Amino acid sequence: MSARLLASASLLVVAPPVAAQAAEPSQAEAAAAPEEKAPADIVVTGIRRANAAAIESKRNATNIVDVVSATDVRALPDNTIVEALRRVPGLSVLPATDNEHPRDEAATPVLRGLGPSYNNVTIDGLTIASPGTPNGTLGSITRGVRLDILPSSMVSEIQVVKSFTADLDPNATGGAINLKTRSAFENHGRPFFTAEASLGHANDTGKPRDQSDPGFRLIATGSTTFGAQHQFGATLSANYQKLSSYTETHMTTDTVHYSFYDKAGVLQSGTNVGNGYAVPQQDKYWYVMDVRDRYGITGKLETRLTDGFDAFVTGGYYLFRDDMQRNEIIIDPRNRNTVFAQTPTSGVYPGGDVEVGYANQITTTRTRVGQTGFNWHPAPNQLLSGRASVSKATYDEPIFMVKYATNVTRSAAAPTTTTGKAATIVATPEYGFTYDTSGFDQRFPITAAAYNDLGKYSLLYWRPASDYRRQAANRLATGRLDYGINQGLDDRGFGAAIGMVYTDDRPRFSIGRSEYQPNATAPALGMADVLGPSNAIMPYLGLNLFALDPAKARAQVEAAPRSAYNATDQYSFSNQDNFTHREQVFGAYALVSQRGEQLNLQVGLRYDDTRQSTVGRQRQLDRASGTYVYVDRQTGSSYRYLLPSTVLTVHATPLLDLRAAASRTLGRPPYDAYAARTSIGFVNPADQGNPAATGVTVTIGAPDIRPRVSDNLDLAADLRIVPFGGMLSLALFDKQIHDEIFTLTNVGPFTFDGTTYASAAISTPANAASARIRGVEGSLIVNTLRPIAPLLAGFGFSANLALLDGRITVPYSTGSTTTSRSIDRLVGQPGYTANATVFYNAGGLELRAAYNRQGKALRAVISNITWQDLYWAPREQVDLSATYAVNPAVSLIGQIGNVTHRRITSVTGPGQDLLKDSYSVPTTFWLGLRITPTF
Repeated sequence: MSARLLASASLLVVAPPVAAQAAEPSQAEAAAAPEEKAPADIVVTGIRRANAAAIESKRNATNIVDVVSATDVRALPDNTIVEALRRVPGLSVLPATDNEHPRDEAATPVLRGLGPSYNNVTIDGLTIASPGTPNGTLGSITRGVRLDILPSSMVSEIQVVKSFTADLDPNATGGAINLKTRSAFENHGRPFFTAEASLGHANDTGKPRDQSDPGFRLIATGSTTFGAQHQFGATLSANYQKLSSYTETHMTTDTVHYSFYDKAGVLQSGTNVGNGYAVPQQDKYWYVMDVRDRYGITGKLETRLTDGFDAFVTGGYYLFRDDMQRNEIIIDPRNRNTVFAQTPTSGVYPGGDVEVGYANQITTTRTRVGQTGFNWHPAPNQLLSGRASVSKATYDEPIFMVKYATNVTRSAAAPTTTTGKAATIVATPEYGFTYDTSGFDQRFPITAAAYNDLGKYSLLYWRPASDYRRQAANRLATGRLDYGINQGLDDRGFGAAIGMVYTDDRPRFSIGRSEYQPNATAPALGMADVLGPSNAIMPYLGLNLFALDPAKARAQVEAAPRSAYNATDQYSFSNQDNFTHREQVFGAYALVSQRGEQLNLQVGLRYDDTRQSTVGRQRQLDRASGTYVYVDRQTGSSYRYLLPSTVLTVHATPLLDLRAAASRTLGRPPYDAYAARTSIGFVNPADQGNPAATGVTVTIGAPDIRPRVSDNLDLAADLRIVPFGGMLSLALFDKQIHDEIFTLTNVGPFTFDGTTYASAAISTPANAASARIRGVEGSLIVNTLRPIAPLLAGFGFSANLALLDGRITVPYSTGSTTTSRSIDRLVGQPGYTANATVFYNAGGLELRAAYNRQGKALRAVISNITWQDLYWAPREQVDLSATYAVNPAVSLIGQIGNVTHRRITSVTGPGQDLLKDSYSVPTTFWLGLRITPTF
């Protein structure tokens, strides 16, 4: 334990474990308080009430927290919880990071520069199961809750806890996100109901084929109390949303991305950049159509039998379905060994090919949650509480894929009992081109005559949905018991608390794939017979996008007998990433506190005992047959930590609160990192057996990987600005992370089935030598400009800015002349985040404009080749909303998301300025009616 942390431990502390974990009082109670602070003629409704509630929650919290209220979530076109979180100081959001799924929606939050694996997510303080985020062909059940699948309608408040305390799950190096559900006893138990019905439209819809439009959104939440003494309460919340859209994408290859050549035009390898002229390896275009359905229901029953006892039961079911259809065009020089007539921005490839693909991936995730708990006050200043939760999340993704290409050469038919040789593509002169890299987006301008010659295209391969499926599941059960003395907000003097937690976490992942390629006995299987209508143009090529008709393509490939196809060897793919995992965590904590009118001090210690076992599929030589086989291999490990934490709160003046915190936290490894496995993938199946193949990817597990350990220091100050009904906040933090985990990727030789691939990208989870992240966050809320001039009384604004400074030491592979290199940020961490919101609220009309910007963020690290690192380019977004109260119970609402139609772009290269991929993000429109009667 570092001297730095021990020195701080005598000063600081944790939040009360048996009171509300992050913020008290309830949202409704907090929302009522600001009215006495605002000028008498300023009506505190809408965004003002949301801002005031957030201020009160922040002031009453022992921890360093930020709060997003349900009003704030509803007011902007944030379709999911993760999109709403980007408004919080120091939070950024990321889409799926693989090369397979669309990126026009955010999937996971990054809290203070630390991704979802570092952040604990709870519903009413209890951890929930998650199926992980999509990750292409790798195990997709990475640690971290996928928040885009949970509806925003289920929450009354989102609490972002930025300082760890002993009662919280210690897997919270970045922080903890608690989704607080509504209580029927809010607002003194009066009946509550709100409902919304809206029509939605995305400006990017209907390409390359027509899509259903408009979409719609239905949301309803109601609560009431009943019984002779109104001692029982019931809350029900439900939502349904459907919206169609497309993304237009331009990119180069999935791996390596660029090639470099010497003065003679000869391909270079490794870190050698030759003449320095970067050449994209492919020109790839996607039009991805999505139809996204979300629906969910949350129910809660509560009872307050006496003033000293209350209990609850909560159940929830949430479904997310994305019917994704990808239409793609790839222009490939095929033979990249030599480029001719090269200049800084151009060169000649004498031959090439065109590939036309279609994929239908239907992703369905289901999350089921059940919770129960009680609070008992055996004495006025004592609280015994118990909580239990069981949740299950599933992920299912059947995939149908078909690809056609020019000049396909077919192999001889294979015996029915064995796999045969794959079909190959021949690069031909009519598809040669002079590439152009003078702009950010490359151009591979093949001739229109060659591109449109349909007779040149025939089937390359197909993968049936019945035999190509990705599945994941996670079942998580947890229970906890807490006992505290003098831990309430109004309690004074010495206090103490103890508690224990047990969690049983069981994730699993599997994938299977069969691929069929036509052999010499197959019929023509021409692309001309399966084309459908297309109204999409490839922007940087100027040619019409070929769109395959899914029904025609399925009918064509299924009509041919299976003897017309060689089943290419997918044995490894279907075994390499499968795993099951079980993690059992026992935690216990104790804390002491001293609470006064001006100073609150708490000191805590948490014990964490974690044991896990994993069954993975690993390749090994079967000596009897002399062939390689996949076998189950079980691995296991355990670790135990003592984690101190302290928090000091000083109410320096009636308007100024100061906080300081120190803690030690963990970052548990990804589930799939533990699995003993060896996987290999090829850009083209025909590359298997070719030692010079490019784009070969290998993933190796790391069963002995250790958790991250972070020493954290936090300082915060909150100053209320009473005349303006606002608050000015400043926070500083520093996290020193030991044994940081990242994916170590080396490019070098790898031997598989007797072939040594010279340029394989070999990836494995690894503990880096060290990492750190520190930063400063500032935020300002001004609820009214009335003190400046009476005419400005209806105007207000909020703004926040976070500056992040991270660093990670990345070890090089064995045999490198340099042992490591330093990168100036962590994976997922932007250099800064900024938000600004301006609003007008008067006479029943509320207008709001919100601006969000994220700086450049690290996407992936290629440890030995610096210039191959990937970065998310800076991105900004503007959102607008308007609400007009027709009467006290009925309001019209309008929302526009991503007004300026900003894209999501990844970059790479020596100057971090070369295109890897760029995805369009639609501008979305919602128009609807909200009903909130007064009871």
